[in-house]
Amino acid sequence: MSRRHVSDERGWALVTALILMTIMMGVGLTTYSYVDQQGNQSRIGRTRETAFNLAEAALNAQLFALSREWAGKGIAANPYTPCTQASVSNRCPNAANLYSLFPGPDTMTGATWRTEVRDNGTATTQNFYSDAFTASQPGYDKNADGKLWVRAEARAKGRTRTLIALVKAEEQPYDIPHATVVANRVDNTNNGNKTLINTTGGGLVAVRCDPDANLSVACLGQPKGGNSWNKVDDQISPFTVQVNYPPDRLLNADQLAGLKATAIANGTYYATCPASPPTGAVVYIESGACSYTGSTVVNSSANPGMWVLGSGSLYFGGTVQFYGVIYAANLNNGNGNLVEMHGNAQVFGGVIVEGAGVLYNGSSKENIVFDDHAYNSVKAYSSAGIIQNTWREIKSTQ
Repeated sequence: MSRRHVSDERGWALVTALILMTIMMGVGLTTYSYVDQQGNQSRIGRTRETAFNLAEAALNAQLFALSREWAGKGIAANPYTPCTQASVSNRCPNAANLYSLFPGPDTMTGATWRTEVRDNGTATTQNFYSDAFTASQPGYDKNADGKLWVRAEARAKGRTRTLIALVKAEEQPYDIPHATVVANRVDNTNNGNKTLINTTGGGLVAVRCDPDANLSVACLGQPKGGNSWNKVDDQISPFTVQVNYPPDRLLNADQLAGLKATAIANGTYYATCPASPPTGAVVYIESGACSYTGSTVVNSSANPGMWVLGSGSLYFGGTVQFYGVIYAANLNNGNGNLVEMHGNAQVFGGVIVEGAGVLYNGSSKENIVFDDHAYNSVKAYSSAGIIQNTWREIKSTQ
């Protein structure tokens, strides 16, 4: 090779260009890989967030369903079952409503969710959740402590998020007069100088009638013109009385429905009179002429209850002792004796009779003794709320 060819610099430009192109391609591929990785991470983060939001919405929707129908022991024969996007039960979240909250590609193309309601019925699951222990618990409040676990799981684009919370049934007290008696009128057959209705503690006796209206029947226990009228002050003692009481209903239709739903949830709802007097915070008897005698004690002074009579009547005789509030809703607009007390039967609390219904006393001792504490039982389930510090995310094992 000649010296001239060795010293010729032609062709170096091509080599330089190739080197530069190789370097640029390496930088470009590295940048592309980085950008692709970042985009992938962004997509993963977005789908994880979508799954989380969908799970949270499903959990909240399940709480709303529990607020409408608390899963008490009264539904043991028909407990809550797991819900999915295919469920149409009123006990389940509405799939269309859930998906409409997140109108994006991650939810509209195959996103799924599932909710479960489980009791906290063992020592392990009282305040601690794990799929291993809680999944075998029934779908209702079997231990009757007013608490349930709710689990919500959602999956979007292959990403799964699972949330759990321990929820508690919230009760709404009803504003009703704390009275010894409210009725259209009171009729006493005992004409003696003895206390039949004890209002000690501030319990009002309110009647819708007017004893001065020349009524042919008793308004406040005795006919106004009868020989026993002067004994009324002794029979209602202390004499704390209001006549011409307003005819408005003391509990409206929604409140009655709430009490009925509470009794159903607790297993203390009866279409007609049960064979023996039931106990419970709220007992709802739809209809019937209920009669109970003997020496039965219903509830206690420490744990009084409320009996709601939709329609029909109630008779207590013998030595029955009832602690709580008797509420005769009188939905069939009766005007006869809706609550009757005979023998040595007693109510410690109060008796409320709506409409034209009558309280009839025929016993020989204090039929009704006012107890303001009994009105603490006049309340119904109103919502389901998350117990503080129990809401959290878990790793799904199902």
